[in-house]
Amino acid sequence: MDTPAPKFATIDNWLAISGMGRRTAYDEVGRGNLKAVKLNGRTLIDVEQGLAWMRSLPPPAVKAPRERQPVAA
Repeated sequence: MDTPAPKFATIDNWLAISGMGRRTAYDEVGRGNLKAVKLNGRTLIDVEQGLAWMRSLPPPAVKAPRERQPVAA
């Protein structure tokens, strides 16, 4: 039986789910990009909304690799 994904996650759990750093997570909460609530002094992140926000971010600008020159022996 699969355990359903949590609706809200503590900051530590959100960091594990998202791969985000602690400072970035709090910065994004402050900017309003991540929805958070307080429950008994704990900050909880809305996981579904947070993942949707991350999916909406633009892809990275990564250049194609250069062709490698053969190494002279």
